Amino acid sequence: MLNLIKLELKKTKIGRSILGGFIASFLIMFFVIVVNYDGSEKPFTNYGDVLTSVDLFVSLTFIIYASVLLSKFIIDEYKNKSITVLFMYPIQRKKLLAAKIIIVVLFTFLFGIIGRVVAFYGFYVYNSFTHFIPGELPTSLLIEHGIRFLVNSAMYSCIALIPLYFGMRKYSVPTTIVSSILVAMALNANTGTEFTLSKIVIIPVIIAVLGLLVAYLAIRNVDTKDVA
Repeated sequence: MLNLIKLELKKTKIGRSILGGFIASFLIMFFVIVVNYDGSEKPFTNYGDVLTSVDLFVSLTFIIYASVLLSKFIIDEYKNKSITVLFMYPIQRKKLLAAKIIIVVLFTFLFGIIGRVVAFYGFYVYNSFTHFIPGELPTSLLIEHGIRFLVNSAMYSCIALIPLYFGMRKYSVPTTIVSSILVAMALNANTGTEFTLSKIVIIPVIIAVLGLLVAYLAIRNVDTKDVA
């Protein structure tokens, strides 16, 4: 499996995706910084607000980014039937598809962490000069949100697999990406209050499990897919 993953990384030129992940992370950092210049009322009054917002922005961004990777590694290859060439190799189809899905999950997980660290640390350094938020960063708050960052990065890397179900139905790249946007909006949209579905812990957990189920079913049924 490790060799398959390495081969897939070389074939798909993962370097461009990695560069895109870093660009997205720095754009989030830039947004978190400049949003404080919007009028006299500052959206962040303490570091807890910043950490929560960074967590939200990164989760939304990389759910959508993962759909782009799913489209590139899987959906597009089915659509263009280039995957038939890969299926001619003496490699089990299930292992090949599993390798592709593992790459997307690992990428989303790692950049979920990297994005959160880059965005918050960038704001923290900038705040040390501008003093948007007065006072020191409490260690207890950093530890609490650090654990939450890890958990959410893992959970949302599984949630990001949900669009695979919709994309595989018609081998549609637009459907894959649009469904990821809808999933992100459904989890984090609010109606003028601070409440979002993602704050009910059991809901993102259930959706993450559904994402894993989607991946399992896609791998299990790969031998029955018509790609001729």
